Amino acid sequence: MTKHIILSLIGIWGIHSSQAKEALIAPTPLFQQPGFAKDFVGSYGILSEVEPDVTDTEQKLLSRLQVLFSESKFKDAENQLILYIKETTTPSDPDLQPGEISPALVFVLGNLYFQSERLPEAERAFKEAIRRFPKFRRAFTNLGFLYTSQNKMDDALAAFQKSVELGEKSARVMGMLGYCYMFKQNAVAAENAYRQAYLIDPNARDWKLGLAQALLMQDKYADAASMFDNLIKENSQDRNLWMRQTSAFLAMEKFDDAIINLEMMRMLDLADEKSLVLLGNIYIDQSQPRLALDAFADAMSRATQFDVAQALKSAKILNDNGNPKEAGEMLQKIRAKVGEKMTSADQLALDLTEVKIARNNNQPDLVGSILARLLQDNPASPEILLEMAKHCDECAKIETDEEKIRKHIGEAKTNYMLAMQHEQTAYPANLGYGQLLIRDNRALEALPFIEKALTLKKTDSLEQYTSRVRRAADREKVRLEREQAERANAEPQK
Repeated sequence: MTKHIILSLIGIWGIHSSQAKEALIAPTPLFQQPGFAKDFVGSYGILSEVEPDVTDTEQKLLSRLQVLFSESKFKDAENQLILYIKETTTPSDPDLQPGEISPALVFVLGNLYFQSERLPEAERAFKEAIRRFPKFRRAFTNLGFLYTSQNKMDDALAAFQKSVELGEKSARVMGMLGYCYMFKQNAVAAENAYRQAYLIDPNARDWKLGLAQALLMQDKYADAASMFDNLIKENSQDRNLWMRQTSAFLAMEKFDDAIINLEMMRMLDLADEKSLVLLGNIYIDQSQPRLALDAFADAMSRATQFDVAQALKSAKILNDNGNPKEAGEMLQKIRAKVGEKMTSADQLALDLTEVKIARNNNQPDLVGSILARLLQDNPASPEILLEMAKHCDECAKIETDEEKIRKHIGEAKTNYMLAMQHEQTAYPANLGYGQLLIRDNRALEALPFIEKALTLKKTDSLEQYTSRVRRAADREKVRLEREQAERANAEPQK
Protein backbone atom coordinates (compact mmCIF):
# COMPACT_ATOMS: atom_id res chain seq x y z
CA MET A 1 0.00 0.00 0.00
CA THR A 2 1.44 3.38 -0.98
CA LYS A 3 2.29 5.99 1.63
CA HIS A 4 -0.40 8.50 0.65
CA ILE A 5 -3.13 5.83 0.92
CA ILE A 6 -1.93 4.90 4.42
CA LEU A 7 -1.88 8.58 5.40
CA SER A 8 -5.44 8.95 4.09
CA LEU A 9 -6.59 6.10 6.32
CA ILE A 10 -4.82 7.62 9.31
CA GLY A 11 -6.49 10.95 8.59
CA ILE A 12 -9.92 9.33 8.38
CA TRP A 13 -9.67 7.58 11.73
CA GLY A 14 -7.59 10.21 13.47
CA ILE A 15 -4.88 7.83 14.43
CA HIS A 16 -1.17 8.57 14.58
CA SER A 17 0.06 5.13 13.63
CA SER A 18 1.92 3.77 10.64
CA GLN A 19 -0.34 0.73 10.79
CA ALA A 20 -3.52 2.82 10.40
CA LYS A 21 -5.48 0.82 13.01
CA GLU A 22 -9.09 1.96 13.24
CA ALA A 23 -10.51 3.72 16.25
CA LEU A 24 -12.69 1.46 18.37
CA ILE A 25 -16.44 1.66 17.81
CA ALA A 26 -18.19 1.41 21.19
CA PRO A 27 -21.22 -0.84 21.70
CA THR A 28 -24.70 0.63 21.88
CA PRO A 29 -25.12 2.53 25.19
CA LEU A 30 -26.26 0.08 27.84
CA PHE A 31 -29.74 1.42 28.50
CA GLN A 32 -30.37 1.58 24.74
CA GLN A 33 -29.56 -2.09 24.26
CA PRO A 34 -32.72 -4.18 23.73
CA GLY A 35 -33.92 -5.63 27.02
CA PHE A 36 -31.08 -4.24 29.11
CA ALA A 37 -33.12 -1.94 31.37
CA LYS A 38 -35.58 -4.70 32.18
CA ASP A 39 -32.85 -7.25 32.85
CA PHE A 40 -30.83 -4.76 34.84
CA VAL A 41 -33.37 -3.56 37.37
CA GLY A 42 -36.31 -5.83 36.94
CA SER A 43 -35.42 -9.40 37.86
CA TYR A 44 -34.06 -11.28 40.81
CA GLY A 45 -33.83 -14.99 41.45
CA ILE A 46 -32.09 -17.24 43.92
CA LEU A 47 -28.81 -18.84 42.91
CA SER A 48 -27.45 -20.00 46.22
CA GLU A 49 -23.83 -20.19 45.13
CA VAL A 50 -23.61 -16.66 43.78
CA GLU A 51 -26.60 -14.77 45.21
CA PRO A 52 -27.52 -14.10 48.84
CA ASP A 53 -30.65 -15.49 50.48
CA VAL A 54 -33.74 -13.36 50.99
CA THR A 55 -36.47 -13.73 53.58
CA ASP A 56 -40.06 -14.42 52.67
CA THR A 57 -40.91 -10.78 53.43
CA GLU A 58 -38.09 -9.58 51.21
CA GLN A 59 -39.20 -11.91 48.42
CA LYS A 60 -42.70 -10.42 48.58
CA LEU A 61 -41.19 -6.93 48.41
CA LEU A 62 -39.12 -7.94 45.38
CA SER A 63 -42.24 -9.24 43.68
CA ARG A 64 -43.96 -5.89 44.22
CA LEU A 65 -40.89 -4.09 42.90
CA GLN A 66 -40.94 -6.34 39.87
CA VAL A 67 -44.38 -5.02 38.98
CA LEU A 68 -43.23 -1.42 39.38
CA PHE A 69 -40.16 -2.16 37.26
CA SER A 70 -42.31 -3.57 34.46
CA GLU A 71 -44.36 -0.35 34.53
CA SER A 72 -41.17 1.79 34.55
CA LYS A 73 -42.19 3.26 37.91
CA PHE A 74 -38.62 3.33 39.15
CA LYS A 75 -39.06 6.20 41.61
CA ASP A 76 -41.98 4.46 43.28
CA ALA A 77 -39.88 1.31 43.49
CA GLU A 78 -37.01 3.24 45.03
CA ASN A 79 -39.27 4.88 47.63
CA GLN A 80 -40.78 1.54 48.68
CA LEU A 81 -37.37 -0.11 48.90
CA ILE A 82 -35.82 2.70 50.97
CA LEU A 83 -38.85 2.75 53.29
CA TYR A 84 -38.55 -1.00 53.83
CA ILE A 85 -34.81 -0.76 54.55
CA LYS A 86 -35.33 2.06 57.05
CA GLU A 87 -38.18 0.28 58.82
CA THR A 88 -36.12 -2.91 59.02
CA THR A 89 -32.84 -1.44 60.19
CA THR A 90 -34.23 1.40 62.34
CA PRO A 91 -37.93 0.59 63.00
CA SER A 92 -40.20 3.49 63.90
CA ASP A 93 -42.09 1.15 66.27
CA PRO A 94 -40.10 1.11 69.55
CA ASP A 95 -41.38 -2.40 70.28
CA LEU A 96 -39.62 -3.80 67.20
CA GLN A 97 -35.98 -4.85 67.21
CA PRO A 98 -33.67 -3.61 64.39
CA GLY A 99 -33.11 -6.28 61.77
CA GLU A 100 -30.67 -7.08 58.96
CA ILE A 101 -31.51 -6.75 55.29
CA SER A 102 -30.28 -9.07 52.57
CA PRO A 103 -27.42 -7.85 50.36
CA ALA A 104 -29.89 -8.50 47.55
CA LEU A 105 -31.89 -5.40 48.54
CA VAL A 106 -28.72 -3.28 48.60
CA PHE A 107 -27.98 -4.61 45.11
CA VAL A 108 -31.45 -3.70 43.80
CA LEU A 109 -31.12 -0.23 45.33
CA GLY A 110 -27.81 0.16 43.47
CA ASN A 111 -29.60 -0.79 40.26
CA LEU A 112 -32.19 1.91 40.84
CA TYR A 113 -29.49 4.48 41.50
CA PHE A 114 -27.69 3.44 38.31
CA GLN A 115 -30.88 3.63 36.27
CA SER A 116 -31.46 7.19 37.51
CA GLU A 117 -27.77 8.05 36.73
CA ARG A 118 -26.80 8.55 40.38
CA LEU A 119 -23.55 6.75 39.71
CA PRO A 120 -21.54 7.38 42.91
CA GLU A 121 -24.46 6.12 45.00
CA ALA A 122 -24.87 3.11 42.71
CA GLU A 123 -21.17 2.23 43.01
CA ARG A 124 -21.31 2.42 46.80
CA ALA A 125 -24.41 0.19 46.86
CA PHE A 126 -22.86 -2.46 44.60
CA LYS A 127 -19.64 -2.49 46.61
CA GLU A 128 -21.60 -2.76 49.87
CA ALA A 129 -23.58 -5.70 48.45
CA ILE A 130 -20.30 -7.39 47.51
CA ARG A 131 -18.81 -6.64 50.93
CA ARG A 132 -21.76 -8.38 52.56
CA PHE A 133 -21.74 -11.28 50.07
CA PRO A 134 -18.29 -11.60 48.38
CA LYS A 135 -19.52 -14.04 45.71
CA PHE A 136 -22.41 -11.84 44.59
CA ARG A 137 -22.09 -12.47 40.87
CA ARG A 138 -24.68 -10.03 39.60
CA ALA A 139 -23.29 -7.25 41.79
CA PHE A 140 -19.93 -7.73 40.06
CA THR A 141 -21.70 -7.80 36.69
CA ASN A 142 -23.62 -4.59 37.24
CA LEU A 143 -20.58 -2.91 38.76
CA GLY A 144 -18.82 -3.73 35.49
CA PHE A 145 -21.66 -2.11 33.54
CA LEU A 146 -21.42 0.96 35.77
CA TYR A 147 -17.66 1.31 35.24
CA THR A 148 -18.09 0.83 31.49
CA SER A 149 -20.60 3.70 31.40
CA GLN A 150 -17.93 5.88 33.09
CA ASN A 151 -15.19 4.68 30.73
CA LYS A 152 -13.27 3.23 33.69
CA MET A 153 -12.13 0.29 31.61
CA ASP A 154 -9.56 -1.20 34.01
CA ASP A 155 -12.15 -1.36 36.78
CA ALA A 156 -14.81 -2.66 34.38
CA LEU A 157 -12.51 -5.40 33.12
CA ALA A 158 -11.73 -6.58 36.66
CA ALA A 159 -15.45 -6.63 37.58
CA PHE A 160 -16.46 -8.59 34.47
CA GLN A 161 -13.59 -11.04 34.92
CA LYS A 162 -14.78 -11.74 38.47
CA SER A 163 -18.35 -12.14 37.23
CA VAL A 164 -17.26 -14.67 34.60
CA GLU A 165 -15.11 -16.44 37.20
CA LEU A 166 -18.28 -16.85 39.28
CA GLY A 167 -20.07 -18.47 36.34
CA GLU A 168 -21.57 -15.59 34.31
CA LYS A 169 -21.93 -16.58 30.65
CA SER A 170 -24.54 -14.20 29.23
CA ALA A 171 -24.00 -12.73 25.78
CA ARG A 172 -24.10 -9.18 27.14
CA VAL A 173 -21.39 -9.75 29.75
CA MET A 174 -19.16 -11.67 27.32
CA GLY A 175 -19.64 -8.91 24.75
CA MET A 176 -18.81 -6.14 27.20
CA LEU A 177 -15.82 -8.16 28.39
CA GLY A 178 -14.71 -8.28 24.74
CA TYR A 179 -15.11 -4.50 24.51
CA CYS A 180 -12.92 -4.03 27.61
CA TYR A 181 -10.23 -6.24 26.09
CA MET A 182 -10.41 -4.30 22.83
CA PHE A 183 -10.05 -1.05 24.74
CA LYS A 184 -6.92 -2.52 26.34
CA GLN A 185 -5.59 -3.54 22.88
CA ASN A 186 -5.81 -7.24 23.76
CA ALA A 187 -7.36 -8.33 20.48
CA VAL A 188 -6.91 -12.09 20.99
CA ALA A 189 -8.83 -12.09 24.28
CA ALA A 190 -11.39 -9.73 22.76
CA GLU A 191 -11.95 -12.09 19.83
CA ASN A 192 -12.55 -15.03 22.16
CA ALA A 193 -15.01 -13.08 24.32
CA TYR A 194 -16.86 -11.67 21.31
CA ARG A 195 -17.11 -15.14 19.73
CA GLN A 196 -18.82 -16.48 22.84
CA ALA A 197 -21.23 -13.53 22.85
CA TYR A 198 -21.87 -14.06 19.13
CA LEU A 199 -22.56 -17.77 19.61
CA ILE A 200 -25.09 -17.05 22.35
CA ASP A 201 -26.75 -14.13 20.54
CA PRO A 202 -25.85 -14.25 16.83
CA ASN A 203 -28.34 -11.51 15.93
CA ALA A 204 -26.83 -8.81 18.16
CA ARG A 205 -25.07 -6.21 16.00
CA ASP A 206 -22.71 -5.08 18.77
CA TRP A 207 -21.07 -8.48 19.15
CA LYS A 208 -20.66 -8.99 15.41
CA LEU A 209 -19.16 -5.53 15.11
CA GLY A 210 -16.85 -6.15 18.06
CA LEU A 211 -15.70 -9.46 16.59
CA ALA A 212 -15.03 -7.81 13.22
CA GLN A 213 -12.95 -5.11 14.89
CA ALA A 214 -10.99 -7.68 16.91
CA LEU A 215 -10.21 -9.58 13.71
CA LEU A 216 -9.14 -6.39 11.98
CA MET A 217 -6.85 -5.47 14.87
CA GLN A 218 -5.11 -8.85 14.48
CA ASP A 219 -4.64 -8.33 10.72
CA LYS A 220 -7.10 -11.14 9.96
CA TYR A 221 -8.31 -9.05 7.06
CA ALA A 222 -10.23 -11.68 5.06
CA ASP A 223 -12.28 -12.80 8.09
CA ALA A 224 -12.88 -9.18 9.11
CA ALA A 225 -14.00 -8.21 5.60
CA SER A 226 -16.44 -11.13 5.56
CA MET A 227 -17.91 -10.13 8.93
CA PHE A 228 -18.24 -6.51 7.82
CA ASP A 229 -19.97 -7.74 4.67
CA ASN A 230 -22.70 -9.33 6.81
CA LEU A 231 -23.04 -6.17 8.86
CA ILE A 232 -23.31 -4.01 5.73
CA LYS A 233 -26.09 -6.22 4.38
CA GLU A 234 -28.00 -5.57 7.61
CA ASN A 235 -27.36 -1.81 7.55
CA SER A 236 -26.08 -0.40 4.29
CA GLN A 237 -26.41 3.19 5.58
CA ASP A 238 -23.64 2.84 8.17
CA ARG A 239 -20.58 4.52 6.63
CA ASN A 240 -18.28 3.23 9.40
CA LEU A 241 -18.93 -0.34 8.28
CA TRP A 242 -18.11 0.49 4.66
CA MET A 243 -14.91 2.27 5.68
CA ARG A 244 -13.67 -0.52 7.92
CA GLN A 245 -14.27 -3.10 5.24
CA THR A 246 -12.47 -0.79 2.81
CA SER A 247 -9.45 -0.64 5.10
CA ALA A 248 -9.41 -4.47 5.20
CA PHE A 249 -9.51 -4.58 1.39
CA LEU A 250 -6.64 -2.09 1.17
CA ALA A 251 -4.57 -4.11 3.64
CA MET A 252 -5.04 -7.11 1.33
CA GLU A 253 -4.24 -4.86 -1.66
CA LYS A 254 -7.67 -5.57 -3.12
CA PHE A 255 -7.83 -2.11 -4.63
CA ASP A 256 -10.73 -2.85 -6.97
CA ASP A 257 -12.90 -3.97 -4.04
CA ALA A 258 -11.88 -0.85 -2.08
CA ILE A 259 -12.84 1.34 -5.04
CA ILE A 260 -16.21 -0.40 -5.36
CA ASN A 261 -16.91 0.24 -1.67
CA LEU A 262 -16.02 3.91 -1.88
CA GLU A 263 -18.01 4.40 -5.09
CA MET A 264 -20.97 2.68 -3.45
CA MET A 265 -20.68 5.19 -0.61
CA ARG A 266 -20.81 7.99 -3.18
CA MET A 267 -23.91 6.49 -4.72
CA LEU A 268 -25.57 6.09 -1.31
CA ASP A 269 -24.59 9.67 -0.39
CA LEU A 270 -22.47 8.37 2.51
CA ALA A 271 -19.12 9.64 1.23
CA ASP A 272 -17.51 12.59 2.96
CA GLU A 273 -14.45 14.66 2.15
CA LYS A 274 -11.96 12.26 3.74
CA SER A 275 -13.33 9.11 2.13
CA LEU A 276 -13.32 10.81 -1.27
CA VAL A 277 -9.72 11.94 -0.79
CA LEU A 278 -8.89 8.30 -0.03
CA LEU A 279 -10.71 7.27 -3.22
CA GLY A 280 -8.71 9.82 -5.19
CA ASN A 281 -5.45 8.53 -3.74
CA ILE A 282 -6.36 4.97 -4.69
CA TYR A 283 -7.15 6.07 -8.23
CA ILE A 284 -3.72 7.73 -8.43
CA ASP A 285 -2.14 4.50 -7.20
CA GLN A 286 -4.04 2.66 -9.94
CA SER A 287 -2.86 5.14 -12.62
CA GLN A 288 -6.31 6.72 -13.09
CA PRO A 289 -5.56 10.47 -12.75
CA ARG A 290 -8.83 11.65 -14.35
CA LEU A 291 -10.89 9.59 -11.91
CA ALA A 292 -8.67 10.81 -9.08
CA LEU A 293 -9.27 14.42 -10.09
CA ASP A 294 -13.03 13.77 -10.14
CA ALA A 295 -12.89 12.26 -6.63
CA PHE A 296 -10.80 15.14 -5.28
CA ALA A 297 -13.19 17.69 -6.83
CA ASP A 298 -16.15 15.86 -5.29
CA ALA A 299 -14.36 15.94 -1.94
CA MET A 300 -14.08 19.73 -2.23
CA SER A 301 -17.77 20.08 -3.04
CA ARG A 302 -18.83 17.97 -0.04
CA ALA A 303 -16.54 19.56 2.53
CA THR A 304 -18.51 21.13 5.37
CA GLN A 305 -15.66 23.59 5.84
CA PHE A 306 -13.39 23.81 2.83
CA ASP A 307 -9.82 22.85 3.68
CA VAL A 308 -7.49 24.57 1.21
CA ALA A 309 -4.45 22.76 2.61
CA GLN A 310 -6.06 19.35 2.03
CA ALA A 311 -7.11 20.29 -1.50
CA LEU A 312 -3.58 21.52 -2.28
CA LYS A 313 -2.20 18.28 -0.88
CA SER A 314 -4.37 16.40 -3.38
CA ALA A 315 -3.04 18.59 -6.21
CA LYS A 316 0.52 17.93 -5.03
CA ILE A 317 -0.08 14.15 -4.97
CA LEU A 318 -1.36 14.32 -8.55
CA ASN A 319 1.71 16.29 -9.59
CA ASP A 320 4.19 14.13 -7.68
CA ASN A 321 2.78 11.04 -9.36
CA GLY A 322 3.41 12.41 -12.84
CA ASN A 323 0.04 14.02 -13.57
CA PRO A 324 0.76 17.76 -13.82
CA LYS A 325 -2.15 18.39 -16.18
CA GLU A 326 -4.70 17.07 -13.68
CA ALA A 327 -2.86 18.84 -10.86
CA GLY A 328 -3.21 22.13 -12.74
CA GLU A 329 -6.93 21.52 -13.19
CA MET A 330 -7.16 20.87 -9.46
CA LEU A 331 -5.63 24.29 -8.77
CA GLN A 332 -8.20 25.90 -11.07
CA LYS A 333 -10.99 24.22 -9.12
CA ILE A 334 -9.50 25.42 -5.83
CA ARG A 335 -9.33 29.00 -7.10
CA ALA A 336 -12.93 28.79 -8.30
CA LYS A 337 -14.04 27.36 -4.96
CA VAL A 338 -12.31 29.91 -2.74
CA GLY A 339 -12.24 32.98 -4.94
CA GLU A 340 -11.17 36.18 -3.19
CA LYS A 341 -11.64 34.69 0.29
CA MET A 342 -8.28 32.93 0.21
CA THR A 343 -5.90 33.86 3.02
CA SER A 344 -2.41 35.10 2.21
CA ALA A 345 -0.92 31.87 3.60
CA ASP A 346 -3.19 29.71 1.43
CA GLN A 347 -2.45 31.91 -1.59
CA LEU A 348 1.28 31.44 -1.07
CA ALA A 349 0.85 27.67 -0.71
CA LEU A 350 -1.20 27.62 -3.93
CA ASP A 351 1.41 29.66 -5.83
CA LEU A 352 4.21 27.38 -4.65
CA THR A 353 2.20 24.35 -5.75
CA GLU A 354 1.78 26.01 -9.14
CA VAL A 355 5.57 26.43 -9.28
CA LYS A 356 6.06 22.69 -8.75
CA ILE A 357 3.45 21.85 -11.38
CA ALA A 358 5.07 24.20 -13.91
CA ARG A 359 8.46 22.63 -13.13
CA ASN A 360 6.99 19.19 -13.75
CA ASN A 361 5.57 20.48 -17.04
CA ASN A 362 9.06 21.65 -18.11
CA GLN A 363 8.05 25.33 -18.07
CA PRO A 364 11.13 27.04 -16.56
CA ASP A 365 10.10 30.50 -17.78
CA LEU A 366 6.76 30.23 -15.98
CA VAL A 367 8.50 28.94 -12.86
CA GLY A 368 10.90 31.89 -12.93
CA SER A 369 8.18 34.51 -13.43
CA ILE A 370 6.03 33.15 -10.60
CA LEU A 371 8.99 32.97 -8.21
CA ALA A 372 10.21 36.46 -9.12
CA ARG A 373 6.76 37.85 -8.29
CA LEU A 374 6.57 35.87 -5.03
CA LEU A 375 10.08 36.86 -3.97
CA GLN A 376 9.31 40.52 -4.54
CA ASP A 377 6.29 40.30 -2.22
CA ASN A 378 7.89 37.89 0.31
CA PRO A 379 11.69 38.36 0.18
CA ALA A 380 12.29 36.47 3.45
CA SER A 381 9.98 33.48 2.85
CA PRO A 382 12.08 30.32 3.31
CA GLU A 383 9.81 28.29 0.99
CA ILE A 384 10.21 30.82 -1.82
CA LEU A 385 13.97 31.03 -1.28
CA LEU A 386 14.22 27.25 -1.49
CA GLU A 387 12.15 27.07 -4.67
CA MET A 388 14.19 29.87 -6.23
CA ALA A 389 17.38 27.99 -5.35
CA LYS A 390 16.01 24.85 -7.03
CA HIS A 391 14.94 26.87 -10.07
CA CYS A 392 18.38 28.49 -10.52
CA ASP A 393 20.01 25.09 -10.00
CA GLU A 394 17.83 23.57 -12.75
CA CYS A 395 18.48 26.50 -15.08
CA ALA A 396 22.22 25.95 -14.67
CA LYS A 397 21.83 22.33 -15.76
CA ILE A 398 20.14 23.19 -19.06
CA GLU A 399 22.07 26.37 -19.87
CA THR A 400 24.92 26.23 -22.40
CA ASP A 401 26.36 29.73 -21.99
CA GLU A 402 29.18 29.56 -19.42
CA GLU A 403 28.60 33.06 -18.08
CA LYS A 404 24.88 32.36 -17.55
CA ILE A 405 25.69 29.04 -15.94
CA ARG A 406 27.95 30.75 -13.40
CA LYS A 407 25.24 33.36 -12.75
CA HIS A 408 22.58 30.68 -12.16
CA ILE A 409 24.87 28.68 -9.87
CA GLY A 410 25.75 31.78 -7.88
CA GLU A 411 22.08 32.64 -7.37
CA ALA A 412 21.28 29.03 -6.47
CA LYS A 413 24.03 29.00 -3.81
CA THR A 414 22.87 32.29 -2.34
CA ASN A 415 19.26 31.16 -2.04
CA TYR A 416 20.22 27.73 -0.70
CA MET A 417 22.34 29.40 1.99
CA LEU A 418 19.49 31.72 2.95
CA ALA A 419 17.00 28.82 3.09
CA MET A 420 19.36 26.87 5.36
CA GLN A 421 18.81 29.45 8.10
CA HIS A 422 15.16 28.38 8.55
CA GLU A 423 14.12 25.20 10.33
CA GLN A 424 11.38 24.23 7.87
CA THR A 425 13.71 24.39 4.85
CA ALA A 426 17.08 23.54 6.42
CA TYR A 427 17.01 19.88 5.35
CA PRO A 428 16.25 20.29 1.61
CA ALA A 429 18.45 23.40 1.40
CA ASN A 430 21.50 21.62 2.84
CA LEU A 431 20.88 18.59 0.67
CA GLY A 432 20.34 20.67 -2.47
CA TYR A 433 23.45 22.79 -1.86
CA GLY A 434 25.54 19.71 -1.22
CA GLN A 435 24.32 18.02 -4.41
CA LEU A 436 25.09 21.18 -6.40
CA LEU A 437 28.70 21.04 -5.20
CA ILE A 438 28.97 17.31 -5.92
CA ARG A 439 27.89 17.89 -9.52
CA ASP A 440 30.82 20.32 -9.69
CA ASN A 441 33.13 17.51 -8.43
CA ARG A 442 33.63 19.19 -5.05
CA ALA A 443 32.71 16.31 -2.74
CA LEU A 444 35.05 17.48 0.05
CA GLU A 445 33.29 20.85 0.20
CA ALA A 446 29.85 19.22 -0.17
CA LEU A 447 30.27 16.67 2.62
CA PRO A 448 29.43 18.96 5.62
CA PHE A 449 26.13 19.98 3.98
CA ILE A 450 25.15 16.39 3.16
CA GLU A 451 26.01 15.31 6.71
CA LYS A 452 23.96 18.20 8.10
CA ALA A 453 20.97 17.08 6.02
CA LEU A 454 21.39 13.56 7.43
CA THR A 455 21.29 14.86 11.01
CA LEU A 456 18.04 16.68 10.20
CA LYS A 457 16.32 13.74 8.53
CA LYS A 458 17.70 10.23 8.72
CA THR A 459 16.68 7.84 5.95
CA ASP A 460 18.33 4.67 4.67
CA SER A 461 18.79 6.10 1.19
CA LEU A 462 20.37 9.31 2.50
CA GLU A 463 22.71 7.35 4.78
CA GLN A 464 23.88 5.32 1.77
CA TYR A 465 24.29 8.48 -0.30
CA THR A 466 26.26 10.14 2.50
CA SER A 467 28.59 7.12 2.67
CA ARG A 468 29.30 7.45 -1.05
CA VAL A 469 29.97 11.17 -0.65
CA ARG A 470 32.40 10.46 2.23
CA ARG A 471 34.33 8.02 0.07
CA ALA A 472 34.46 10.55 -2.77
CA ALA A 473 35.56 13.26 -0.33
CA ASP A 474 38.32 10.97 0.99
CA ARG A 475 39.57 10.35 -2.54
CA GLU A 476 39.45 14.08 -3.29
CA LYS A 477 41.38 14.84 -0.11
CA VAL A 478 44.06 12.30 -1.01
CA ARG A 479 44.28 13.74 -4.53
CA LEU A 480 44.59 17.31 -3.27
CA GLU A 481 47.29 16.34 -0.75
CA ARG A 482 49.22 14.48 -3.47
CA GLU A 483 48.96 17.44 -5.85
CA GLN A 484 50.11 19.80 -3.09
CA ALA A 485 53.06 17.55 -2.37
CA GLU A 486 53.94 17.35 -6.04
CA ARG A 487 53.86 21.13 -6.36
CA ALA A 488 56.04 21.48 -3.31
CA ASN A 489 58.56 19.05 -4.74
CA ALA A 490 58.50 20.80 -8.11
CA GLU A 491 59.39 24.20 -6.61
CA PRO A 492 63.09 25.11 -7.03
CA GLN A 493 65.14 24.87 -3.82
CA LYS A 494 66.41 28.19 -2.51
